[in-house]
Amino acid sequence: MKSNKKAAIWLAVSLAIVSQHILAEGATPSGVASWVPAESWLIYVVIGVILLGGFVSLNCIMSALSKSKWSLADALSEEASVVSLEADGNGGFRPRLDADGKPIMITELRASSSRMIALVGMILILLMFLGFGIFAMYSFAKTGVMPNPENMVNFLAAGMTLFAPYLVNQFSALFEKLAPKKS
Repeated sequence: MKSNKKAAIWLAVSLAIVSQHILAEGATPSGVASWVPAESWLIYVVIGVILLGGFVSLNCIMSALSKSKWSLADALSEEASVVSLEADGNGGFRPRLDADGKPIMITELRASSSRMIALVGMILILLMFLGFGIFAMYSFAKTGVMPNPENMVNFLAAGMTLFAPYLVNQFSALFEKLAPKKS
C-alpha cells in the first residue's frame, strides 16, 4: 500500500509541474493566456502521466479488492434455481424429493455469459474511449481546437450493442417479477 501512496504523490507532483510549465509558456504580460502549441515532449509527458494515473488507480482498486471478500467470479454469476441431487449408490445421481414427491429446488450461483459479455464489452469500450481521448488531447495540444467528436460518439454508441445480452437478461428478470405467480 505504501508504493500506491508514493505513486499517487508522484503523480500529483508531476501534474503540478507539467501544468505550471503549460501556464508559464502561454502567459502574456497582460495575464491573458494566448494559444501556443505545446512541445511534443510535453504532450507525451501529459498523456503518459494520465495513463500512469489510470494504472495507479486500477492498482489501488485491485489492491483494495484483494484484501476483501469480494470475488469477480461471484460478481459475474447470477442466482439460478436447480434441482438438488443426491447419490443413487450406482455412481450416478437422482433428484432429492420432498414429502410430496416433488424435486427439491435450491438456489445457487451459476456463471453468467451475459455478464461476462458485458464485462468484456465494457473493457473494450473503455479502451477505445481512452484511445480516442488520447488522440483528441494530442490534436488539441497541437492545434488548440478540439476535433469533431461526433464520429467518435457514434462509434462508441454503436459499441454499446455489446451490452445487449445483459440488458435483455435484466429486462426479462424484471418482467418475471411482474408476471403473476403460478401455483
